[in-house]
Amino acid sequence: MFLFRGITVESSAQDDHFPKDISQLVLELKLGDGLVKRADLLSRKSSPGVWDANKSLILAEVFTHFTLSVFLELDEEVHQLLASKELYGPDLYDRLGEPADIPLGGHENYLDMILRTTVFAVGFFRETPGGGANNIDNSITQQQEEASLIPDDHPDKPRRLSNLAHSFFTRFERLGNLGDLDDAIARFQAAANLLTDDHPDKPKRLSNLGNHLLIHFEHLKNLSDINEAIGRFQVAVILAPDSQSHKRSWLTNLGGALRTRFEQIGDLDDINDAITHHRAAVNLTPDGDPYKPKLLTNLGISLETRFQRLRNLDDINDAIGQQQAADNLTPDGHPDKPDRLNSLGGALLIRFRRLEDLDDINNAIAHHQAAVNLTPDHHPHKPNLLNNLGVCLGARFQRIGNVDDIDNAIERLQMAVNLTPDGHPDKPGWLTNLGGALGTRFERLGNLDDIDGAIAHHQATVNLTPDGHPDRASRLGNLGSCLRIRFNHLGNLDDINNAIVQHQTVVNLTPDGHPEKPSRLSKLGSSLGTRFQRLGNLDDINNAIAQHQAAVDFTPDGHPDKPSRLCNIGSSLLIRFQRLGNLDDLNCAIAQHQVAVGLTPDGHPSKPNRLSNLGCSFGIRFERLGNLDDIDNAIDRHQMAVNLTPDGHPDKPSWLTNLGISLLNRFQRFHHSYDAEACIIQLTTASLSPLGPPSIRLIAAREWIDAAAILNHTSLLAACGCAINIIPLVAWLGLSISDRHHHLVQIGSIVRDVAAIAISLGECDKAFEWLEQGRSIVWSQILQLRTPVDRLRAVEPDLADRLLRISSLLHPRNQDEDSQSKHGRSSEEEGRQYRALAKERDEIVEKVWSLPGFHDFLKPLKLSSLAEASKNGPVVVINVSEKRCDALALVYGVNEVIHVPLPDLTSKRVTELQIEFLHLLKSGGVRQRAIRDEGDEIGGDEGCKRILAELWDHLVKPVLDSLAFKSNPDTLPRMWWCVTGPLAFLPIHAAGVYDTGNSGGHIQDYAISSYVPTISALLGQSDTLLHKPFRHLSAIEPSSGASYIPNTEKELEYIRRRLQNRDHVVLHKADATKERVMKEMRDCNWLHLACHGTQNPKNPIKSALLLHGGKLTLEEIIRLDLPHAEFAFLSACQTMMGDEGLSEEAVHIAGGMSLAGYQSVVATMWSIEDALAPKVADEFYARLLRDGERPDNREAAEALHFSVKKLREEEKDIKMLSWLPFVHLGI
Repeated sequence: MFLFRGITVESSAQDDHFPKDISQLVLELKLGDGLVKRADLLSRKSSPGVWDANKSLILAEVFTHFTLSVFLELDEEVHQLLASKELYGPDLYDRLGEPADIPLGGHENYLDMILRTTVFAVGFFRETPGGGANNIDNSITQQQEEASLIPDDHPDKPRRLSNLAHSFFTRFERLGNLGDLDDAIARFQAAANLLTDDHPDKPKRLSNLGNHLLIHFEHLKNLSDINEAIGRFQVAVILAPDSQSHKRSWLTNLGGALRTRFEQIGDLDDINDAITHHRAAVNLTPDGDPYKPKLLTNLGISLETRFQRLRNLDDINDAIGQQQAADNLTPDGHPDKPDRLNSLGGALLIRFRRLEDLDDINNAIAHHQAAVNLTPDHHPHKPNLLNNLGVCLGARFQRIGNVDDIDNAIERLQMAVNLTPDGHPDKPGWLTNLGGALGTRFERLGNLDDIDGAIAHHQATVNLTPDGHPDRASRLGNLGSCLRIRFNHLGNLDDINNAIVQHQTVVNLTPDGHPEKPSRLSKLGSSLGTRFQRLGNLDDINNAIAQHQAAVDFTPDGHPDKPSRLCNIGSSLLIRFQRLGNLDDLNCAIAQHQVAVGLTPDGHPSKPNRLSNLGCSFGIRFERLGNLDDIDNAIDRHQMAVNLTPDGHPDKPSWLTNLGISLLNRFQRFHHSYDAEACIIQLTTASLSPLGPPSIRLIAAREWIDAAAILNHTSLLAACGCAINIIPLVAWLGLSISDRHHHLVQIGSIVRDVAAIAISLGECDKAFEWLEQGRSIVWSQILQLRTPVDRLRAVEPDLADRLLRISSLLHPRNQDEDSQSKHGRSSEEEGRQYRALAKERDEIVEKVWSLPGFHDFLKPLKLSSLAEASKNGPVVVINVSEKRCDALALVYGVNEVIHVPLPDLTSKRVTELQIEFLHLLKSGGVRQRAIRDEGDEIGGDEGCKRILAELWDHLVKPVLDSLAFKSNPDTLPRMWWCVTGPLAFLPIHAAGVYDTGNSGGHIQDYAISSYVPTISALLGQSDTLLHKPFRHLSAIEPSSGASYIPNTEKELEYIRRRLQNRDHVVLHKADATKERVMKEMRDCNWLHLACHGTQNPKNPIKSALLLHGGKLTLEEIIRLDLPHAEFAFLSACQTMMGDEGLSEEAVHIAGGMSLAGYQSVVATMWSIEDALAPKVADEFYARLLRDGERPDNREAAEALHFSVKKLREEEKDIKMLSWLPFVHLGI
């Protein structure tokens, strides 16, 4: 919260040597005030030319009369006279020639009149184009000359210096030159030095000096300024007798300066002394004095400041009493009434945050609203009043949850920001509060624009707050909290890492004993716990618990934040229990959550969350120990959380899911039908909710599937369909590719499991569609960005153009790592813009769906559309699930999927085969392309034969038999394999029996095998590219970053010989840089790369081809958009190895080449032998480049098949791991 708190400084007298003639004073006040009114009327009524002509004359008169009045030394008699109504009368305007019926404005005392005339006159001075600055320059020059002629011992010298100082300060306010402020301070100092301590004017001169030192401090934040200011004020107070009418002013100035220093360095003596001086000023001022409300207000503010440090309720109660008294003494219509109401509202808000008494927040809002209503929009205090009203509305929303409050809060806070110019010192505070309100609304409504806006405002605030500023820590903390909130919604790892950095910085900046230390420790702990759940590093969760425990220890009983801090440590202990299984953690977690719930009143917006956390703790202990009381308690708490949460709240799906899980657990123990039905209702409602994070809704859908399966419920298939539809929302297009991959890893086997369920229910067509829809999500998203919109353009051209433009901006080619430097935007700004584009694209697609004939636009393809993919040969999807294993085949001309059960194949066994095969690869030494010395051998033949035979017997042969394939090595049909799970890492294309004494057969005698990541990848391919000019690129780099591979030179020689006179671009060694290769890839439609390749197991998107001087990563490859690309031969290692956690996503170099546009790709599943690679390449191109014809990329699979076959025939002793890695991907 940011509440404006300024130091009240009473105007200083400039000239105290005029005769104290009361009648003259009254006359000058009347004339000065009246002439200002006359100027006001003339400015509004006259044409610009008339006004400009008369302006200088009128202002000269105003300053003449005003100066003679406002700077007189006033005594109590003058106070009483000027406060009387006799000062004002209609004859004033008659004398000035203006209408007599215009009122003077209802001034209640002379201070109001002086203030008004001062503001108005100075305002005219500042608005004078050019002339104002010239006048003040001339005035300063003249005053300097006059002062120089007066000796130091002349009694008028201090007054002259003081007037000169004020003129310098006036110019400083006009032009902002700090040199003028320095000159003003120097003159004030000189004026004070000329007076002895017993001179009656010495305190006043010192006070003037102190006031301007404070202003210097506000600009430069140099503590020496505030220390000097305090010193001057202290001397002024000591020198002035209590009978001196201005002593109260100097006391309150001293108190304000001490409070400011306390806010800078936190010395409790300063705030204690500030309160003492403010109270002394109040005591010196009788009731009825017009200055008393200001003094009471300042005392209240200092009491509030001490309360926020020490949390002593007596201080805040006393502060409210002072502010209430100030408001009571200020009549309606008084110009200070809004400020009094504002100060009282601020004090009530502070007490509300401590005691959470709704009367306090309601009264605070009422006072702030009244202050806003009394203040015109152009008033300089209006932004502050709007800001404070917005803060109070936000606080009430957090207490009772009325969405109207948070909407109204954001509206008021936005108005405050809009009314405040850039560079204003209050603007960072308004931005902070607006960001906080947007973050709060996001947590309730889940609109991504809100959290992005919140982070943007908090980042702007941090950027505007220099190191050492007392508010920097809190603003960094606000930024960190919003980053963690967004991470929970989107899962961007950068967000949670940045959040921890911000919170750790905040904790480091906060001294022990600071009232905000517990809160800041708690926020750091929450962020560490969140990262542990993502990365699993035990140091994070242990550190999180330590921070939460410290926060609890620093928080006294009765503090309103105590329940949340107990809840946080309970949640962290529960998380650690789930990792380590220590029952002490679980029992302690339950105890903490129980206390937190007990301390939280009904109606508090955090009550449902705390109840749900307690329910989860009980449920987990039931699963561990089986105590029936625990499951009953869990259901009771979860039901209460659901009942207390309104429909439409984004947290409701979470509470419903937890309730459903607990009901299912109890059903499995007691088999009560009412638990079963209630369980399905809760999980269905949570899964189908339009609100809440997609990750939570997917968890609900998985639980719904499990519950429906256990209960044999009719909703089982609907639950499976719901889960499939949510998956693309979890891996949303608006996330980075790495974050999407992370979410897909967490999703695991759900797609294969729901397909298995559909197959068990006889819905094989549906299973086939779901396997296509739920796999290769990122691949499909990128391909969709290239979808033609010609049909849409014929109906809605504007909508089509918008979709095309946004899709182009979202394509990975426009998201390169240099975008920040190119465009001058931070990664945060880039991410925010990317998400906004993705959201806009979603909205456009929804509009397209509403058009006649476009209901299925960009929606997952149905079987009728997918069937076209099999026109050149069967497409077989192998589904591996713990529930069952099956093959689903598309055969051209057959109207339904052919189902091939695989009863002898299990998920467990396939995983074992994968592990065995990976062990063979490691033990065989096939980790990278390299030359082998004599005696080096690639082993593993016996293991390979065993694995390939098992794949043949239990998978491939049953499929071939179902498709009626016969062994005919001379005339082989094409077929495509789309494999799932661990099968993605096994050589299905080579399955067979290879023992010499066993003629069981192998797949090479039945078909030419290709792989495909998705069925849709085979759709939409045409032969139009074959009519384009053929241009081949060979990029050969034998040594970059790894061992030398000399046979790449021979490989290039073979390729040159086969290509003969065809258009052939060669990049060899130093020419084969990443930049050159990428450039030529755009111009060439065929590509051959011979180099090292590597799969990155930690971050598969960083898998790369090693070129000269750098890596061409998978991330960079998929950014390419090569519409003319046809074929790529990747003669490098591990180019189709993939990532074990992303087996459904084709995250490998070959897949990236396909995404970039290459329709047909030859790749390797693991490393290849350097001596053999040229032979395969030579035979491959010999088969494709026959009789000078243009090569056809559709024949690449056949060419590879027979090239490898010839290699095996010619190399009699070749090891299986040497020829097995060559594979074909695509058409």
